[in-house]
Amino acid sequence: MRFRKKVEKDEVYIQAIQQLGSVMEHTIKQNNAVDIYEEYFDDMAEDGSVEPPSAKTINVFRDPNEHKRSAANISWYPDNAQKLAVAYSILEFQRSPPGMCMDLTSGI
Repeated sequence: MRFRKKVEKDEVYIQAIQQLGSVMEHTIKQNNAVDIYEEYFDDMAEDGSVEPPSAKTINVFRDPNEHKRSAANISWYPDNAQKLAVAYSILEFQRSPPGMCMDLTSGI
């Protein structure tokens, strides 16, 4: 709790929150400017020749870890998209060995 109060008084934190607030306000105003109930494309003819959506498996990547875990996020390497990073989540973290979970309220 003490650590959080210290961070909230930091000038960089205050500036970041103010900047994020202005970005959020801009986005909310954009969303409010669009009438989601208006029919924008009434005058367009419906094209019945559209193929149904489909997908094809190209590669399957297996997790080399012995513990079963789910992929929480996948990010492609920005340069040539030949590498990827995977963030895993272990859903059984309550039974994980000590040291695997961090107490964020301790301030360490």
